[in-house]
Amino acid sequence: MKVAITSTGPKLDDPKTRILIVDDHPVIHEGLTQIINRETDLLVCAEAGTIGEAVKAVKKQKIDLALVDMLLKNTTGIQVIKKIRTLCPGIIAIVFSMSDNPQYIKQAIETGARGYITKDKISENIIDAIRQVLKGKIYLSKRLAKKLAKHELNKFLVDDSKRRSE
Repeated sequence: MKVAITSTGPKLDDPKTRILIVDDHPVIHEGLTQIINRETDLLVCAEAGTIGEAVKAVKKQKIDLALVDMLLKNTTGIQVIKKIRTLCPGIIAIVFSMSDNPQYIKQAIETGARGYITKDKISENIIDAIRQVLKGKIYLSKRLAKKLAKHELNKFLVDDSKRRSE
């Protein structure tokens, strides 16, 4: 897949939030692009299927927000976020994945992602997630937030129990 960059992107004074989608499945790009571009203040300006394509997109144009799949063919979304944020530290990232594994969610947030969405809920939640992270908030669905909190609490309790038995 080659980096797709819209030739009809906004002018420099256009207030639209410019979005990069990183996923190795074209159908995901197409679906997300249709949903996002319906919004008057959002624009998918680039799509990438690999870390190299994501880097090219970030180098070629201004990107405000990256939607990044957690698991790509030859890398992870975590590596993509690390790489593009070294080039442009101001990029906001949201991770999406088939997995609701709390370790993935924690890893994404620790890497600097401002949100995490499961693919089964992405079409109904993506606009809300984008708007929340653009306001400086972290986006997790209630289900994912509860799952992450439960995982972290259980981990704490196991660690505390080990400390007490030593």
